[in-house]
Amino acid sequence: MLSFRVERKRESYNYCANPNRPHGFENNWKNNSIDSLILFDDLEMVIALNCQTVANYCFGPNAGPKDNPHISTIAPGDFTITAFVEPRSFHGEIHAITRTKDIGGMWIDHNAMQIYAGSYQLGRWLIHDKYSYELKRDTNYAWSAGCFILSSADLRNLNACLKSKGVKSGDLIPGTLIER
Repeated sequence: MLSFRVERKRESYNYCANPNRPHGFENNWKNNSIDSLILFDDLEMVIALNCQTVANYCFGPNAGPKDNPHISTIAPGDFTITAFVEPRSFHGEIHAITRTKDIGGMWIDHNAMQIYAGSYQLGRWLIHDKYSYELKRDTNYAWSAGCFILSSADLRNLNACLKSKGVKSGDLIPGTLIER
């Protein structure tokens, strides 16, 4: 059976290059993509990839608060991946992170969304790449609003592994996230 394990290093939360400066693209890049996303087939490791798992993006309506953007980070514990979901405006073939909580305690449902009072939906927690349509290449750093961010090449490699194991759109893959 396929499963994911995400290994987060505690240093990932220390993403401000200068903790005395405000959050922003110029400051939220330290310790970027030092975590691991690992796909297993039973006990055999299929692929291990570097990724950004801590929310360091503090702009726009789907980001965490500007003084605490990492609150939308997936909490340690179990989660489920829904494979090959609709990319909408994202690049490449992406996956949804579902059935888990963020470190702020908010539930992320089977649609990779959070539902607030009044049925307001927030975000989509995903596995996607750091490709910029504006730059026509990957950005220098991974910017996460709670998603697991890979390089474009690593996302393609992950997807090739999933397809070689027979994974199709909508298939569910269990996962767990641990911090070290």
